[in-house]
Amino acid sequence: MENQGLSGILTCADSRWIIVCDFDGTISHEDVTDTLMEKFGHPDWQLLESRWKKAEIGSRECLSGQISLLDVSRQQMDTCLDQISIDPAFSHFVRWAQEEAIPLYVVSDGLDYAIERILGNNSITGLPVIANHLEQISERRWRITFPHFDPKCQYASGTCKCQVARTLNAHAFLVIGDGRSDFCVASQADHVLAKKSLLIECQKAGIAHTPFTRFSEARACIENLKMQERLLISSQETP
Repeated sequence: MENQGLSGILTCADSRWIIVCDFDGTISHEDVTDTLMEKFGHPDWQLLESRWKKAEIGSRECLSGQISLLDVSRQQMDTCLDQISIDPAFSHFVRWAQEEAIPLYVVSDGLDYAIERILGNNSITGLPVIANHLEQISERRWRITFPHFDPKCQYASGTCKCQVARTLNAHAFLVIGDGRSDFCVASQADHVLAKKSLLIECQKAGIAHTPFTRFSEARACIENLKMQERLLISSQETP
């Protein structure tokens, strides 16, 4: 699963629905970057985290500083990543989306290397991953680059999910997420599957959404949305 450029992967629009799915805290049970920083980061990473939560800096600046504070070998990182679990129903959800020919994109303001390894550990392959690029620069040092950032991004995100959404040529798109990196793109979505702080944001902003806690609920929600769409189209076609 390569973190490809947008022009290389956002080409399949045969389905009337496209799914844009967050990773950290949505597919995974924990925030991967926070887990790595807690284990291998200099304590100053928390100062950057605090500034980001106060909206003093964007996630791109926050992540750049945090990743520069990592002190970890690749073997240690892999061992840590291999202990991170995901929603066990996600693999079933992926297979269902593939069977239904519904394009599913993992779009994250997290780390591509981590996402790809964790998905691979769970035998999930073939999913396009759009995320920030993590690279090793010495035995224990790392840096992050941002192939999907937008200088006009409202939240100064590393991966601008709104930019990704604008590139999708879809009749309708669904956002699945849980947190701050999903706030902006949720406002553009036709529907949102939301939990945690994203659920609260959708409720405050009046965004069309369905609460969910696990992917075992996601399939039924999307099938219901598709059924509503078919009924609407049918009613419009009836003389």
